[in-house]
Amino acid sequence: MPPHPMEVEDMPRSAPKSRFRPKQRISHTKSRNGCYTCKQRRVKCDEERPTCGACFVRGEDCVFPNPGGTRDLRRRQPPLPRERPSSENVHVQTRENIREIPFHPLSFNVAPSEEPQYVGDQPRSSLNMSDLNLLQHYILHTSKKMTLHKIKSVVWERVIPEMASVNEFLMHLVLALAGLDILTSGDARTANVQGSPSSSMFASVPHLRSIMEHHQQGLAGLQEALCATSDPDAETLLAGSMLVVGFAFASFGIKDLDPSTPTLQDNLNLGHASPPPLPDASTLHIQWLHLVRGVTSILRQFWPTLRKCRLRALLTHNQANDDWKLCEEQVRSTICPSSNIRSKRLRKFANGANRAVSDLRGLHTTLRQSSNSEEVADGSPFATPQSDQVGNSGQPLLDAYEQAIGVVDDIYMRILYVMQMKPLDSQSSSDLELQTDLEDAAVSSWPHLLPEEFISSLDWQGNIDMLHGLSLLILAHLYLTIAILDELWYCGKRCDVEIYKINTLIVALGDEKLVSLMDWPIDVIR
Repeated sequence: MPPHPMEVEDMPRSAPKSRFRPKQRISHTKSRNGCYTCKQRRVKCDEERPTCGACFVRGEDCVFPNPGGTRDLRRRQPPLPRERPSSENVHVQTRENIREIPFHPLSFNVAPSEEPQYVGDQPRSSLNMSDLNLLQHYILHTSKKMTLHKIKSVVWERVIPEMASVNEFLMHLVLALAGLDILTSGDARTANVQGSPSSSMFASVPHLRSIMEHHQQGLAGLQEALCATSDPDAETLLAGSMLVVGFAFASFGIKDLDPSTPTLQDNLNLGHASPPPLPDASTLHIQWLHLVRGVTSILRQFWPTLRKCRLRALLTHNQANDDWKLCEEQVRSTICPSSNIRSKRLRKFANGANRAVSDLRGLHTTLRQSSNSEEVADGSPFATPQSDQVGNSGQPLLDAYEQAIGVVDDIYMRILYVMQMKPLDSQSSSDLELQTDLEDAAVSSWPHLLPEEFISSLDWQGNIDMLHGLSLLILAHLYLTIAILDELWYCGKRCDVEIYKINTLIVALGDEKLVSLMDWPIDVIR
């Protein structure tokens, strides 16, 4: 129904206007004369000439349209290519900015110390670049290859350097071991022989004299700590002893670094027209046996304390037991399959260990029977002036030899037992797992098992007779337990030199039985 005319007149005049008022557009300041670059980027241009603010920040060329042109003309013109400032300009600006930055040392409100600064027990002035290079080499290289066990490696990589940082004689022993590692490595030998240390790596090769000075100072400090009247630090004594033993193992064959010395393999060539002079028993490296026995005495004395110290991981050997006796018949009769062993040394050892022990026992039985005979016939092994010095037809030595052969038998069977275990990682391309288990069996800890009479027979200074030849033969068989550890730099082929020396001495003795029994150790390491 349409409204009444009077009602229409009474309506406010503003009502139609408010109902049909058009929406107001928001005012803007759109740039219609901006540069081409801002238009292409669809950003607002401040139209600041000759270079707008956006192009100035981006370092781009700023080109404005011609004021007299039309919109169509500008649309038909292609945009100019964007160019970035050249690298030379950027570098020049950067160098100029760097020159403006002053470099000042940090300022701390700390008064300088009036006391001399020390590193451990040594004054700072005693440190030199050679020692720092040795310490760096130990941390980066030597410590990482002292063991095949990940848990034990932590001791060599972290604990021992930490202890050496506050102990003078431990630091000397660490530096000596690192220097011997550098000196006996293949690269260092090549550089020394050729006399052309062209690289910086060879330029820091230490001299043997400086290495031995560190070792002697370390030994002196260790001996002083052992003789201290106060309660000794068992952990420090064990760390020093382990470093000394590692140095002793690594020092095998150190004389072979001299290129002017004939190689020991040449001594084996008896058909040579003028063979090199043969070594005597005094050239054998026997001192390390006493060092290992000394470490054992420290372990026995402080065992309750050492079992809880930071070095306790080095004292754990899960394979060092007599489990092989539970299946002794199988261990003695079974030959390890070659497919599970890739190392030539390990294969040869596995194939001849049982027979080698049997031959040693047979020779010992023959000598004991000859010693027990009522009359010693001429030409008998005991009809020598040297055997008279042994006493009572060599019975004390024969008893010691029987015990030493028992040690050889026990260690050999322990090795064969480990080698017969199936590898946990059948896809492994190396014998690393087997070598780790052999290290865990403590196959190189046999010196403390040997009787004192046997150790004394190795220090014989006179001419070697049949009895002392047997002691050297037993020692050569024991050296094989270290020679098969190829993955440890301070073991493995380090013992080869000593085995060749023993072979030279036995060949010079001229006894066919001893010479034949030395064929197997030589064949394993050859």
